[in-house]
Amino acid sequence: MDSTAVLCRTNLGLRIFESLMTDQGVKYHLVGKAGYWAQPEVKSVLAYLSCAWYPSDAAIGGALRSPFWPSKFLPKTKLAARLKELKDDTNGYWHFLTREPYSLVENKNLSALQEFTRYVGSLSRYRDLKAGEAVKQVLMSLRAYDYLAEEEACADNDPVANIKALEDTAKRFSTLKEFLDYCRKVTAASKSKTGIALATVHSYKGMEADVVYFVQVSDGIIPHSKSTDLDGERNVWFTGCSRPRRELVITYSGRPSIFLDGYLKPVVQSEDKERV
Repeated sequence: MDSTAVLCRTNLGLRIFESLMTDQGVKYHLVGKAGYWAQPEVKSVLAYLSCAWYPSDAAIGGALRSPFWPSKFLPKTKLAARLKELKDDTNGYWHFLTREPYSLVENKNLSALQEFTRYVGSLSRYRDLKAGEAVKQVLMSLRAYDYLAEEEACADNDPVANIKALEDTAKRFSTLKEFLDYCRKVTAASKSKTGIALATVHSYKGMEADVVYFVQVSDGIIPHSKSTDLDGERNVWFTGCSRPRRELVITYSGRPSIFLDGYLKPVVQSEDKERV
């Protein structure tokens, strides 16, 4: 069977393909650390949103690993190990956080742990809001945009843009539960090891497929608007174009990339009017 890959300059650009393939039941797998839903800032925000619905062990564990202020000053590795050690069939993480916090950390970390627990408990106030509003409120309470604005964005991944896309996606759903169910569905589908390969160009270096779709070859995406290294962007272009063994399909929207100059032929619309 022929192998197929979809390559994009950015992780954010892969989001629509992850969603559509999940909705249509098309099997796919992510290559390396590629994929929108695999990005750490997306996973961190989803963990806190999951805590708002129900503070399960998985949701609390994800919130603890996040870089946002509620868990910033906690000994994360030791705390996670201790929670895992103490939990049993009767009592999960939330029991020990609320009933026995002193058994989890040293006294010097106790106030920080209690603040984290209070914050997680307060998230329930957003549980019954519409999904878009709930996500907006949680992001505000986390000060997520302020934190991520200080992170260095790169052409492959823009944390602020990723979180904005998450907020926009949530507006499609009536309830927080519906939104979280959708996120879990897409995340579970992305863990497949078979099907169409989805990857950023960087993560697909050294690999090949029979058919490659190099998508979003548009102005501002490649060369990327955040890059000042035109030679480096040209290398990305060359890498993407050299991955197929048999067939290459290139797509763009809006203005095409400058790297497509000379490849596109004008199509006559009417008198002296042309479009590409």
